[in-house]
Amino acid sequence: MKEQTLMVSTLILTATSFFTRTIGMISIVFLSHILGAEGIGIYELTMSVYTTAVAFASAGLSVSVSKLVAEELGRRAPHNIAKIMRIAFTFALSLSFLISILLFIGAPYLAMHIIHDSHASIGLRLLSISIPFISCSSCFKGYFYATKKTVFPASADIIEQIVKMGLILTLVQLYSPLGLSYAYGAIGLGLTIGEMTSWSYLGSLFILDRRKYHQAHNKENSIALESSTNLFIRLISILLPIASISYIAYVFMSIENILIPTGLKKFGNSFQESMGLYGMLKGMVLPILFFPSAFLTAFSTTLVPEIAKANVLKRKERVITTTNRVLQLTFILSILVVGIFVNYSNELGFAIYKNEAIGPMLCALSLVVPFIYIEVVTDGILKGLGKQMSCLKYSMLDSICRIILIYFLLPIKGMTAFMGIMMISCILTSTLNFNALLNTTHIKFQLTNWLLKPSLAAAAGGTFSRLIINRFFRYQFGLTTKVIIGISLTIIIYLVVLFIIECLSSEDLAWLKKHMPFLN
Repeated sequence: MKEQTLMVSTLILTATSFFTRTIGMISIVFLSHILGAEGIGIYELTMSVYTTAVAFASAGLSVSVSKLVAEELGRRAPHNIAKIMRIAFTFALSLSFLISILLFIGAPYLAMHIIHDSHASIGLRLLSISIPFISCSSCFKGYFYATKKTVFPASADIIEQIVKMGLILTLVQLYSPLGLSYAYGAIGLGLTIGEMTSWSYLGSLFILDRRKYHQAHNKENSIALESSTNLFIRLISILLPIASISYIAYVFMSIENILIPTGLKKFGNSFQESMGLYGMLKGMVLPILFFPSAFLTAFSTTLVPEIAKANVLKRKERVITTTNRVLQLTFILSILVVGIFVNYSNELGFAIYKNEAIGPMLCALSLVVPFIYIEVVTDGILKGLGKQMSCLKYSMLDSICRIILIYFLLPIKGMTAFMGIMMISCILTSTLNFNALLNTTHIKFQLTNWLLKPSLAAAAGGTFSRLIINRFFRYQFGLTTKVIIGISLTIIIYLVVLFIIECLSSEDLAWLKKHMPFLN
């Protein structure tokens, strides 16, 4: 299989991310209609406990394997890769089995004292079975990202999401009438079988790929094999800072998720109202807010091996050029998203969830979208440059500030306080990461092209699309159709204005064409 360039890899992951997020949105909409806002709140708390366990079992594995394999390919030492994978699998299985057993045993306690709903116990126990499969899949994905075979993990994600959605939609409909325990158990079973399917698929592809490699390269000379001890130390040195960031982030996230319903209850809401508000924000608003970031998430994933390879070969100009392009793209995309959500948040909230309370939340939080998206990208670049400790430091600071503010302010101001805390948190972490990236790469912030011109174009796109909708499509179509037309018009007008004011140019198109062979 031919190696894809950075842009082609990103396009594959972007298409996959959009598909899987769409599937995820469909599942959430379906579950919200069956479980209600309160049930979604309990579901989100259950998933928070589960993802924390997954993070302890697999955090940093994909990135660490990807970075190590990419470095060995850059040093022309491909025969070290087999050892790297064996070490990674041994480490992943040992840790994940331990975490899986602990979650299985502790599920009843966690359901009663953390989630505050004993019905979640069966779901947690079924989810615990999936953890070893997730850890091994992370190793497979890291290998394929480094070797530029991104179509393999991308297709695995698609298969996994299709299996998960199909099973959840079927099993929840069958078993939810029997009670909430059966409903959450059905969700846990569907998610676990999806992870097992993905692991089986990736494992088969990995075995086939390694066999092809040995047949093609067994007679070639390469740099001498590195000892297992040295490779393990290298793996741990990369993994520990990344894993520490995830451990801290997920532990603090769990504490935060526990404090939010408690704080809302102290504010004066009942438990049901508190879980309902929590479910709306975490389970309904945030998935919409993060949905357009699929492209940036893909970029962040493929940037780590790309920049790691350029960095180890001391190709500073390539690092700077790639980073400049990605930052420009991030600002352009994020400001477009702000323009769309500010103008169409109420319609989107009602069209998707039939809930008028979603729109105001979405509109308010959309203002910090540029900070959220910049943080996603800068985090990936900094890790590729070996600046994991900076990410850890900023993550710790952000988490501590969030928990302190939630603990003291939520009982006083309720959901208004929490939304303000989220905005402050996004701005703080994004600014710190962005400043660290500028200092590391010596890139200059381009205020006009990155911020002012896209803002002008977004204002024009939102304003004129609204005028067109109100003038020509006010009565002809239903709400969903008008939202689709309005967003499409906003995007078209936005891109046209960007070219008119020379924020995008023929040079940018040439760069895209260079990195997309199918355009030549």
